[in-house]
Amino acid sequence: MHSMKPFKLPVLPSKTFDGNSIDPLDGRYYDAETTKYLSEATRIAYQAHVEVALAFGLAKHKICSMTDAMAIEQAALKLSPADVYEEEKTTKHDIKALVNCLKNLAGKDAAAYVHFGATSYDIVATASSLQLKNAVTGLIIPRLDALLATLIDLTEKHAATLQVGRTHGQHAVPVTFGFAMAEYVERIGVSRNALLALADELPGKFSGAVGAYNALDMFIDDPVGFEHDVLEPLGLKPAPYSTQVIPPEYVVRLIDEIQIAGGIMANLAHDMRHLQRSEIAEVAERFEKGQTGSSTMAHKRNPWNFENVVSMNKQLTAQLVNANLNLTSEHQRDLTDSAAARFYSIALAVCAEMAVRLQRIMSGLEVDKDAMQRNLNLLGGAIAAEPLYLLFTKYGLASAHETSKALAHKALESGKSLHEVVSTDETVSHLWQKFTAQEKSVIESPQQHYHGIAEQKALMIAKKWKTEI
Repeated sequence: MHSMKPFKLPVLPSKTFDGNSIDPLDGRYYDAETTKYLSEATRIAYQAHVEVALAFGLAKHKICSMTDAMAIEQAALKLSPADVYEEEKTTKHDIKALVNCLKNLAGKDAAAYVHFGATSYDIVATASSLQLKNAVTGLIIPRLDALLATLIDLTEKHAATLQVGRTHGQHAVPVTFGFAMAEYVERIGVSRNALLALADELPGKFSGAVGAYNALDMFIDDPVGFEHDVLEPLGLKPAPYSTQVIPPEYVVRLIDEIQIAGGIMANLAHDMRHLQRSEIAEVAERFEKGQTGSSTMAHKRNPWNFENVVSMNKQLTAQLVNANLNLTSEHQRDLTDSAAARFYSIALAVCAEMAVRLQRIMSGLEVDKDAMQRNLNLLGGAIAAEPLYLLFTKYGLASAHETSKALAHKALESGKSLHEVVSTDETVSHLWQKFTAQEKSVIESPQQHYHGIAEQKALMIAKKWKTEI
C-alpha cells in the first residue's frame, strides 16, 4: 500500500531588499533559514500536508480509494501559496481557499474527499502544532546547541581564569570566568531540554466542529481511532480533549519556555555588556575591520550585539503576553485569538535570531585576563572580609562579623590592604597569631586562595552538557 510522503519544507525564492517590509523580521533581521520554517508559504504547505494525511486516513478506513488519496497528495505537492491567497480574495476564508485550490488540482473523483469530515481547525490547529514542533526541533534547538557548545568551550578554557564575583554590582568574593560561563551552560541547557519536551507534547486534532466527532461518527465506527490514524504519520498524538480547537495551553507553555530561553540569553548578554564597560573592560565583542562604534565618537567599541539580544528579548516578552491572553475561548470556539495566534511565529523567529547572534559574538569574545586580575586587586584584598569573619568565629570571637566589617572598611578608607590592617591591629593580634599559615594566606591573597571549587564546578557542568547536546 502506498504510504504518505514525508513533509518537505518548501523551497522559497531568495529575498532581495526592497524597502517595503514593515516587520523587521522581513527586513533588517531577515533570516532565510528561519523563513523556511516559519513563512506563510510554509504554513500553507503544512496545512496542505495535513489535508493529505486526512485523505490517507479516509483511504485506510475505506471512505475513499488509495488512488483518490494519492491524487490529493499530488495536488498538495503542486499547490501554489500565491494561488491560495488569490482564492481567499473570493472565499474570505483561508482554509476554504486552500480546499478549493486542492480540489481544482486533485481531479474530479478525488476532489470530493478533500477536507471530507473535517472542520477548518482540524487542519489549522494540527498544522500549527506540526509547524511549531518542527521549527523548535529543526531551527531553535540546533542554534541553542551551537550556543551551548561555544559556552562549554569558554567554560573549559577559562575554568581557572580568576575573576572577582559580583553581587548587586559590587565586588563579592572570587570566582573564575569559566564558572560564570557554566551558569549559562546549565540554564540554557535546561531550557533547551524543556523546549524539546514541550514541542513533543504539541497535539493535533480531528474531532470536528465542536470536538464531539459529529461528522466522522456518521461514516466511521471508531472516530477516535480514525483521529489517531490521521495524526500518527504526522508524528503527532491526538489532544485528549478538544473542542473546535486544541486547548491553547500546549502552545502557551511552549511560548512561555521560548521566552525563558530568551530571558536567559538576555541575562548572559547583560552580563557581557556590563563586563565591557570602559572601567571594567574584562571582555569585549570582537571589532571587525571597517566597523564603527559611533558616528561621532570614533574611539567607541560598543557592545551593540549584546544590547541587540537584550532588546530582542523585549519582543519575546510581548509575544508571551500575547499568547497568555489567548487562553480563553468562549464555549467550543470563538475567533478572539485568531489574528493574535498568527503572531506566534515571531516568538520562534526572535529566539532563533537571539541564539545565532549570541553564539556568533560569544565565539569571538575577547577575554582580558589582566583586566580580571586588576579588578580582583582593586579593593586591596578587602574581599577577604568573609573568610576573615569565619576565622574570627572559629577562634572564639563573638563579634566576628562586626569586627571583620570594621577592619575591612578601615582598609578601604586608608588605602591599605586588609591583610596589612588585620596583621597590625592590636585588638585582634591575639587572634591573628592563632591563624595557620594557610589561613593567613587566604587573608593576604584571597585572589589566589579563596575561590572555592569554582574551577571544578565549571568543568563538572561542561562535562555534563557535552553528553546532552
